[in-house]
Amino acid sequence: MKILLIEDDEIIWNNIKKYLEKNWFLVDLFKDWKEWFIRWLEYSYDLIILDIMLPSKNWFNIANQFRKLKIKTPIIFLTAKDDLESKERWFSSWWDDYLTKPFSLKELLLRIRNLIKRDKNLESINEIKYKDLTINLDKKEVLKKSKKIDLTPKEFKLLEELLLNKWKVLSKEELLTNIWWYNNDIYSDVIRTHIKSLRDKIWYDYIKTVRWIGFIIE
Repeated sequence: MKILLIEDDEIIWNNIKKYLEKNWFLVDLFKDWKEWFIRWLEYSYDLIILDIMLPSKNWFNIANQFRKLKIKTPIIFLTAKDDLESKERWFSSWWDDYLTKPFSLKELLLRIRNLIKRDKNLESINEIKYKDLTINLDKKEVLKKSKKIDLTPKEFKLLEELLLNKWKVLSKEELLTNIWWYNNDIYSDVIRTHIKSLRDKIWYDYIKTVRWIGFIIE
């Protein structure tokens, strides 16, 4: 799923981009009107996140122009304004949703998923694909070449944690804390046992061991 982000605050756009990419979205960032509009014409995006407080442009008019051009890509407005007059403008404009700054990244993620789901008539977009694996986070289901693999709840959570942090080495301590709520190395055998079981079920080479540190999916 591809998202176009138009935001000029470096702290905000950096936080949004990192968070959404961790949750398996591709994010293109632009701060210039001409640049991002040309980019939009060249590529197909599933959703647009637009800071309407950017200077020198009437973003309401731009959003309306999008709709007049029959561009149906869902748009989430980001704004610092929360007064009634501004809300009336939003409700009379062609926006799909909005968030008032400061906002929770988790709430932004939920709104994005809801809009894309509605726009594409999907039951869920909460799905991860890795090589020949498909992991549905809603159904807690793993398919390997369309064949269901039976995992225990802890094995599923372990696979989910590794995939959501792909390309990052997760230490045994992190996995114990996030999955078993332990933080003591005496429980490290629990990790090794579950990693071995998971490798046997999905494929050994998918999960790499980083000696003395932890595990990674590359």
